[in-house]
Amino acid sequence: MNILICDDDKLYIDMIRKYVDEFFADHKITDYKVYEYNSGDEAAKNNEKIDIAFLDVEMDGINGIEAGKCLRNNNKNIVLFIITSYMGYLDDAMDEGVFRYINKPLERPVIMRGLHKALLLCSKSQSKKINIEYKGDNVIIEQDSIICIESLVRKRYIKTDTQSYISLKSLSYWQSVLDEDKFFLVNKSFIVNIDRVERFTDKYIELKGIEEPIDLSREKRTAFKQKMLLYLAGQE
Repeated sequence: MNILICDDDKLYIDMIRKYVDEFFADHKITDYKVYEYNSGDEAAKNNEKIDIAFLDVEMDGINGIEAGKCLRNNNKNIVLFIITSYMGYLDDAMDEGVFRYINKPLERPVIMRGLHKALLLCSKSQSKKINIEYKGDNVIIEQDSIICIESLVRKRYIKTDTQSYISLKSLSYWQSVLDEDKFFLVNKSFIVNIDRVERFTDKYIELKGIEEPIDLSREKRTAFKQKMLLYLAGQE
């Protein structure tokens, strides 16, 4: 989870950062990164996939709304908060699909509620289509219909509620294609859909629609737990 904060007043950067850290600490989530900028020009140069951005409007160079448009190029589902004491930009903000327009001075409950709803929105972004190619045939399915992908010998088995598809492409390929917020490589042979997890321990994972539990490798335990906590926080 990548968070971006941009304001030409460091007081507001520090305040929002404090609220963000408190929010994730309350949900026991540590797998997130915060980027801080004091100008729209600098924020717009960020090439990471930003999930949530807090942007001041009036700054030197490009304003926060324009910076948000640039950030959306790397993630069309980015959740944008506009932070300002001026209401004159409201129409422009709405035209750019801004999620929340928050007035200064900032209030902690407003930011906390906004973060909760933003996290929910991130976890429910629209499912994309996936193309599975095998021996000249192409099948297009919904990404969210995938329960897991298993690697056996030289084939990958993409398992859904209705059937299993075969692919010759590597697990690394499927990791790059599937949304990283929804799918996780739990060991060398399995990618699982986070939304299908029914139970997990330090050693295995149980998925809805799969009879046998799947091993959770030791080196993946911490990252997987963080992924689940982030997902569950968005469902509350």
